[in-house]
Order: sequence, then structure tokens, then C-alpha cells
Amino acid sequence: MRFIRNRLKLNFLFLTIFSFVLFGSFLFIQKVYSLQFIESDHFQDQALSYRERVEVLEAKRGTIYDKHFNVLASSIQSYNVAIRPNEINDLGLIKVLSPILGIDENKILNEITENSRFFYLKRNVDFETGQKIKSWNYKGVHLEQSNKRNVYDESTSNLIGLVDPDGNGIEGLELYFDNFLQGQNGELRYESAPNGAIIPQGEIKTIQPKHGEDLVLAIDSELQYLTENLCNDALVDTGAFKCSVVFANSLTGEVLISSETSSLDNKYFDIDLISARANYEPGSALKIFTIGSLIESDIVDENNSYLVEDEIEIIDGSCDDNYEGFKGCFKDFLKHEPLNLTVEEIIERSSNVGTIKIVNNSNIDNVEEFLKKFGFGSRTGVELSGESKGSFIEYNSCKTCLSSLSIGYSINTTQYQMVKGYSIIANGGKDIQLSLLRNLDQNVNQKSIISNDLSNRLKKLLINVVEGDNGTGKSLRMNGYVIGGKTGTSRTYLEGIGYSDKRFNTSFTGFIETNEGPLVGSVILWGALGSPISEYVTGGSTAAPIFKNIVRNLEPDK
Repeated sequence: MRFIRNRLKLNFLFLTIFSFVLFGSFLFIQKVYSLQFIESDHFQDQALSYRERVEVLEAKRGTIYDKHFNVLASSIQSYNVAIRPNEINDLGLIKVLSPILGIDENKILNEITENSRFFYLKRNVDFETGQKIKSWNYKGVHLEQSNKRNVYDESTSNLIGLVDPDGNGIEGLELYFDNFLQGQNGELRYESAPNGAIIPQGEIKTIQPKHGEDLVLAIDSELQYLTENLCNDALVDTGAFKCSVVFANSLTGEVLISSETSSLDNKYFDIDLISARANYEPGSALKIFTIGSLIESDIVDENNSYLVEDEIEIIDGSCDDNYEGFKGCFKDFLKHEPLNLTVEEIIERSSNVGTIKIVNNSNIDNVEEFLKKFGFGSRTGVELSGESKGSFIEYNSCKTCLSSLSIGYSINTTQYQMVKGYSIIANGGKDIQLSLLRNLDQNVNQKSIISNDLSNRLKKLLINVVEGDNGTGKSLRMNGYVIGGKTGTSRTYLEGIGYSDKRFNTSFTGFIETNEGPLVGSVILWGALGSPISEYVTGGSTAAPIFKNIVRNLEPDK
């Protein structure tokens, strides 16, 4: 009996152990089956992730060319110098890296001691320097391939703008066309051994980068370079804060020159892309539009005559020496006896008094509406960020508002707006879209802003400013060239000070007939203090000579 009980216990123990073994075997087989068949892809991917490496194949940023396909900006191979502080075993590398990277030794040491993680010591180091550092094989120093942006023509550098260390446009054309120029990075995926070597039998996947598109500008880099030199000379001669020049084809809107230079003591006009971003009062250069508004309305014509004194009172007594009220006295630039002048002669001489007498036959709303047709008060749409739209005086019901506007005050314009407005006059009255790009894919000159007849009449008035005996632009007269335009002189407004008694924004805006159609140009000296050829600071004595020198390098339509 006792034997039977022991046997039963042994059998029960055996069955229990057998059941556990059988159940364990089932679980083991199930797990193996799951690993081998159900979850195999997951674990293969997980195992692969430990040995897979990914390298970014950087897309090359598009190249920027001028109209003649001269390279203005391009990307070249470079290196980013990176540091992993925990890998460094020799701080002697600091003395070696300091001179070649131009970074103070103490600064490098501080960066290493204060950072525990990967950081960039310097980015976009030129290729040769990167190769030299790489050959030294210092532990903890890593070189990443990159692309450095080079601008080859200093005269176009402001226009082209900047990119950041990551290759993103942050200013100028680089910013405006960033998506177009940037492209899309690719990648290289491969399996590697623990030492970083590629496993020959491993899978290699490559996604090729899509390089950025190239940009071809309408800018003529030779004229741009010439203009910069002319402006530099003018800054010395006139003491101006800044010089800016814009030339465009009035038929296509293509901008051939967009140049600016700054003096060393530029305190008030330290603005990049000033032709698009800064406002100024154009002075007499606006008179062709304000008088033109009355010619269009048949209120006056070119032969109407006016008695023109050398000063006019809009507010009674405002021309008296002891008058202290609101400014209501307007004067011509030089004193003269009363003259009977036609509208044509008033524009030729740039008489403020004559212009005010003409325009006061209208009202300020009508004049402003005429100006708005030419784009004043609106952005031109040129491909530069931060373009100003300009403005008219906010409250235009004052007694002197119309008189002030008629001679180019009480309005804020940009240089690009003036070029657009004069282009509409020069091209037969058609609207244009100013652009820095070459060969625009658009219908040219479809919309009429003014009639062809009015365009021709205004052009003749501008040509007479150059050809007339008393013209303020007669210094521009040259055999074989048809030139028309208008000088402009206005007191410079200085932030925090007001209108200066000594400094003037002087300009010349005009056109020249060429084989490619009328080219319109504008030259502005911002805050001119003197004139190299006259005792007076005027657009004719400061800005016109620059215009003339540029024109000499253009092919005339003979």
C-alpha cells in the first residue's frame, strides 16, 4: 500500500514536470516562430539601425549670373569644423587651430570646457583649410562637408545679399529667391562596421540631391562696376551720405543697374537696398507729373504763358522777413526779375513759382490720382524684400499742400517708383513691371497708363530740359544722343533733427533713346553737402554728371 502511494506521487510529479516542460516548449516554439516569421522584419530593422549610417548629400545652391552670364555668386565646397569635447585627448590642438581658423586660443578653450556635447567651432571654412585640418587627424575634431557662398563682384554684393551658415537666404536676392535657389538635399544610407567601414555586402540606398535653380539677372555687371566707381568719386566730391543709381529698360522693365555706395561717416542713410526701401521727397523731378496732370485734363498746354516772379505767397505775409507763422512762401532757386514764361519754359528752368501757379489751377485730389496711375503710393513689385510703397501727405487739406506737392514735397517716393514713372512717360504711356531678372516671360507694355500723345508731349518737355538754352539739365547735351529728364533738389530730412539747411537730396531722373528702346535712369545723392562744379548744390551739378558718364557707356540710337 505504501509502495502504491509512493508510485502515485512519482507519477504525479512526473506528469507535473512533463506538463511544465511541454508548456515551456510550446511557449519557446511560439516565441521562436514569432521572431522568425511574424516579427522578423521589425527586429531586422532594429538590428540594421545599429549599423546603418546616413550621410546627407547636400544640394548645391543655384548660381546667380548677370545678363552676360558672368558669375556673380556661386557655392563652392567647404567644411564645417566641429568639436566633440569628450573625444579630445590632446589640448595641444588649440594652439594649432587658433591661427588657421582666426579664433583666439582662450575662446576655443572656453568653448571646449563649457560644452559637453557636439558643437561647431567654425562653419564654411574654405576647402584647402578644411583638408589641412582633416590631415592632422586630431581626436575630437570632425570635418563636415558644406557649401560656402561666394560673391565675386563687390559692386553687386548689396543687391545679391547674404546666406546664413546653413545656406538659407537672409537678405537681398538670396532671400527673395531662396526657395528657387536652395534645392533639396539627398541622402546616402549604408551599413557599416563598428569602426565605421562600409560593409561590402550591405545594402546601399542613395537619394540624389536636387540642386537649386540658377538665376540670370538683367544686371550688367560692367555698368554696375562703372557706376560704383562714379558714385565713390561723387561721395568724396559732394560729402553726401550715400549715392544710389537705378537704370532700367522702359519697354521690358529689366533693371540694368541697381547700385549703391555709402560714405564712411554715413549717419542717417545707413540702409541697404536704399533704392527700394528708403523714401525721399523728389523735388523738381516730380514737376513733369504734377504739371502733366493738368496737360492731360486740357486745363493748360505747353504754350500757355504765366507771369513768374521769384517768390509767391500762399499765406499772406509769409514772405516777410519778420514772419513767424506756418511756411507759406515759395521761392525760385535764384532771384530774378518777373518773367513771362510758357509752361515749357517753366519746366525748362524748373521754376517753383511758375509750377505752383500752373498746378494751383487744379486740386490736390486730381493731382494725387494722376500720380497714383504711375505707381506712386504703391510698391513696384521689384524682387527685393522690404520695398516701401511710399506715401502722400496724410492730411492734404492744408492751404499749402497743393503748392508743396506740385514742386515735389509733401510726398514720399522711392527711387524705383521714380524710374517706373519716367519709364511710362518714355515708352509711350504703357505700364511696366520692373524686374531684376533677364528675359521676362510676360506680355510687354499692354496696359496704357496715359495716351501715346500725352507721353510724346511730356517727353518733348523733358528733352527741352536738356536741349533748351536755360535748361537745368543742359550739361547732359551730347551729339548723337537723345536725352530727356529732370533735375531734383530737396532739403534732406535728418531723423531727430528735421530738414537740414546745408544738406540736400540731389537727383537727376531721365531717359536716353537707344537701340534697345528708351533706357530710364535715376541718380540720387543722399544728403549732398557741396558740388564739384558749382557753388550751388543741385541735381544738375551733382547727380547729372554721373548720369552723363553712364550714358557715354551706352550705345546711342543714331
